[in-house]
Amino acid sequence: MYVRMTFFSVNDGKMPALRELYNKEVIPSHKQHKGIRFVHLLECLDDPNEGISVTAWDTKADLDVYEKSGDYERLVGLFQDMYRKSPSLKSYEVTASSEPILLRIF
Repeated sequence: MYVRMTFFSVNDGKMPALRELYNKEVIPSHKQHKGIRFVHLLECLDDPNEGISVTAWDTKADLDVYEKSGDYERLVGLFQDMYRKSPSLKSYEVTASSEPILLRIF
């Protein structure tokens, strides 16, 4: 399984608007992609203006197809006016978990 995390910071008071747009645009958009496991919005308990968008993918191939689709750039663009600074994207492979993981498909 592969996970992508977008770390972001929004302008004061923008998190409710971001959450609403995330539910309206980001979640439905990801459901159209093969191999998506989940889409989560995490809101920081220590700073109400910080958050993380987390997506999980069955295979690296599924993740690669998503990356080439242009959807990420389109979705990030929807939030541009809310961001305090440019978001940071990082991708990870899940190598240990308390949950069973499907066999990796290469």
